[in-house]
Amino acid sequence: MRLLLHLKAEERPDSGVERRGGLARYVSSLLMKGWRTDLPGGTNPVYSFSNIFPPGETRPGDQRYLLIASPNPEVVRALSRRLAREKEPLWVHDIEYHVKRHETFSLQVERAGVHLTTATPIVLRVPPVEGRGGAVHWSPPIPEETFIKALNRELVRRFNAYQGTRIDTELPVIAGGRLLRATRSGRNPSSYWDLHTDRLDATAHRVMAFSIDAGFGERVRQGFGFVNISRRAGPERV
Repeated sequence: MRLLLHLKAEERPDSGVERRGGLARYVSSLLMKGWRTDLPGGTNPVYSFSNIFPPGETRPGDQRYLLIASPNPEVVRALSRRLAREKEPLWVHDIEYHVKRHETFSLQVERAGVHLTTATPIVLRVPPVEGRGGAVHWSPPIPEETFIKALNRELVRRFNAYQGTRIDTELPVIAGGRLLRATRSGRNPSSYWDLHTDRLDATAHRVMAFSIDAGFGERVRQGFGFVNISRRAGPERV
């Protein structure tokens, strides 16, 4: 399930005023406040979140949006209730945003397959090149096929950890993808992708339905690996 926040940008604060903000801090703060009384998932809820969008220069009065997702609908409902009470602004890049309203919705993962686009970059470790040393974060020129295989294993691993299942980590959930852009987040390489599935059997469908809101790859709680369904899978048009 997903939560869409409608934001309004306000005046920039005085440059001499120190503000501690950022999306990861804001979402974590919403989740941690009062979790003992109304937040399912205990101290370790699974969630992901987008960047503020649309991108570009923001001026006072502009409207922007933020998406927060979790495979546990009760987490999203708890966040929705909390936002009805939470009046603290969100600070990002010295811009103050206020939540004007919010709404919840769910994405439908079609069994026929889906195309996915990463809204925030994926950080993912892959096996060592040529079997030497430890795991490394994927980046070119490591083959894209290596990334897809490691991503599938990570999706199934996280699903098993959350659900207590023992699904084979070699299950092919993501059939393939196309690298859009390689980036770097601090010291770690990251990357944006177009991804797609083939027709999903019952098990792969469960993993994908979980992963679409849990996020892809590592460091998801820091804002990485947020994905959107771009369109249903099907024959490519020429």
